Amino acid sequence: MAVLAIDLTYRPYGGAYTQILNIFKHLDEYQFEKFIIYSSKENYDEFKNFASKKVVFKVSKFASFSKLARFLWVQLILPFILLFDDILLLFCPGNFSPIISFTKKIQWIGTVGPFEKDFYNGFSLIQKLNLLINKYIMLLSAYTSNHVIFESTYTKDLFKSKYSFNEKKASVIYLGKDSFFYPIGHSIESKIQDFVKRKYILSVSHLYPYKNIETILDSFSKINDKEILLVIAGAFHTRSYHRKLINLSKDLSIGERVIFLGQVSKIELRELYSFCNILIFSSPFENFAYTLVEAMSCGAPIIASNTTAMPETCESAAQYFNPYSSEELYQKIDDFLTNDTLREEYKKKSLKRSLEINDYKEVNIKTSKIINKLISNSQN
Repeated sequence: MAVLAIDLTYRPYGGAYTQILNIFKHLDEYQFEKFIIYSSKENYDEFKNFASKKVVFKVSKFASFSKLARFLWVQLILPFILLFDDILLLFCPGNFSPIISFTKKIQWIGTVGPFEKDFYNGFSLIQKLNLLINKYIMLLSAYTSNHVIFESTYTKDLFKSKYSFNEKKASVIYLGKDSFFYPIGHSIESKIQDFVKRKYILSVSHLYPYKNIETILDSFSKINDKEILLVIAGAFHTRSYHRKLINLSKDLSIGERVIFLGQVSKIELRELYSFCNILIFSSPFENFAYTLVEAMSCGAPIIASNTTAMPETCESAAQYFNPYSSEELYQKIDDFLTNDTLREEYKKKSLKRSLEINDYKEVNIKTSKIINKLISNSQN
């Protein structure tokens, strides 16, 4: 019996969560008789509705205990479990895999941050050390994988040029678009109805220090029209960073016009994208920016940083700026706010670009083809 195993002991969120959800929804695209999902308890509780005779979850209490425990379990225990379970292939969508494996494996790289020097700014010493360790675990496990899937050409080329990664065992598959996101005509969520009727600039991001929200705040403070709001949606990394941004807003005399929504629902997010005057994406370090895919699908006019994979994600459907120049960002914002024709042009460009991005069914078809090719080559 052909068995595919998936390592789901990591905690997916954002685009990674949607990716896993859609793998389960499209398992029929994979030509295996059985799937074994090695899972944390938290992930099992989240995805257990997909369990069946064909899809078997095996929960590791040890891997669920902590990040360190998960690492030790993947590196020291999982390789032997794979032999015992007679696994044909292990698929690891969570950035790293067993460095030493007796079973063929495919690894998905979904992050680029730890490989960018400036990414480490704003993190504590312990967090920096953790990021550095993650970087080398990803590298070593990628080197020993039979194939690695990258989410952007930028990241694949980075691995090739800087770390001499073998391009012959690398593929690029863009993270798919979610059909949930599309332009809507009216707001139904009371939480945001008060300001979707007004002009507002939107930023959507998990609020880590590297996301560069400070540049947005500084640029926003230069806008002459005091009726425009800045709406920031996303959970904060730490309370101290939350306080830092609030204090900066007050220091810039824009505190009353900056709304920190925190984490929002997908319905609220779809409305925010659909009605915003501008979506600003200020992060300098992203793989294939899932937020931008969502925003384009809703027809948001976009201003994005010109670094890493953002130009690859949006192509001509965004205005780009140097993420370290608040003045350059302000000029882009002012162009959009004072030129309705330009803004409408980029709304149309967003929708057009979103149609060019594969949906998740196609993402899984492409992933399945890579898996099947690897198995076929190993059997010849």
